[in-house]
Amino acid sequence: MKSGVTLLVIAAVVILAALALADALRPKGDSEPSAAPPATTTTRAELPTLLGTLREEAISGFVLYSDRNCRLHSLLLPRMTDDVVHNEGGGDVFHCRFEVDGGRIVDGHTSVPGNLEFRDGQIVSGDRVILTHADLVHAARRHPVVFRMNRSIPLRIRVTGLASFGVREPVVAMEVNAGRGAPQYLIALFDDEEVRAIAVTPRGPYRHLFKSSDGALIGSEDGTVITRTGRTIDPPLGLPASRAIAFSPDDRWIVRVSDTSTFLVGSPGDPEGPRIIRLPISARDLVWEPATSETSIGPPIRR
Repeated sequence: MKSGVTLLVIAAVVILAALALADALRPKGDSEPSAAPPATTTTRAELPTLLGTLREEAISGFVLYSDRNCRLHSLLLPRMTDDVVHNEGGGDVFHCRFEVDGGRIVDGHTSVPGNLEFRDGQIVSGDRVILTHADLVHAARRHPVVFRMNRSIPLRIRVTGLASFGVREPVVAMEVNAGRGAPQYLIALFDDEEVRAIAVTPRGPYRHLFKSSDGALIGSEDGTVITRTGRTIDPPLGLPASRAIAFSPDDRWIVRVSDTSTFLVGSPGDPEGPRIIRLPISARDLVWEPATSETSIGPPIRR
């Protein structure tokens, strides 16, 4: 019995000795923790600044805008220099809304020669009748909802905006009521008395139509743009409703004024959608004038 125990003890001692020898012969590097990978330095790309974006897009000019209190400001682009406009006596100048004719600022109470008016159910220019009530009804019935209605139902038409590409090409924004249904809203582009194109919206009436600087575009307060060919460009999805818009002097950008911000919306020809730049100003209305006589760089909106 003792001999058996002795053999087991000897065997255990031999095994422990062998393990100790193996451990002693093992390379020292194997017992040390692996070296940490070399540290790498990464440089985070700097986000573009507003001034850098405006310079890169070659956006320039003077934006005249009225703030919430109707105080007139002059904003210089691309430097974003914002100054309150003063009169000769040093006092603030107040101007709530702008009227624009072919890019020229005019007093809102001044009648510009050649302007269209809605009078006695007709569109007139001075004493000349441009469109009769029957012409307006004919255009209103082109609205898809009104078109499906019984033609015996009389239409009540309220004109909410007027502009023109020329005396023979008036553009009329209308609110159309028929029976007890909800009002329908459309813009009609005429070629003499014939309707060349219409645009419709469920959002509400088109208002404050006006021409761009070169007379090739007409804009509406909600941001809709109408081209001379009858093409309509709707405002981008996701932007807040606007209370006023203006065109850049080169017709590359539309300025949209919302309750809290001002947005520059670029040409819609980009497959990823129009470029949108937010300006941190709150305005009631505005107009954009050129800083120089040569600011046309890039594709115009009408392309």
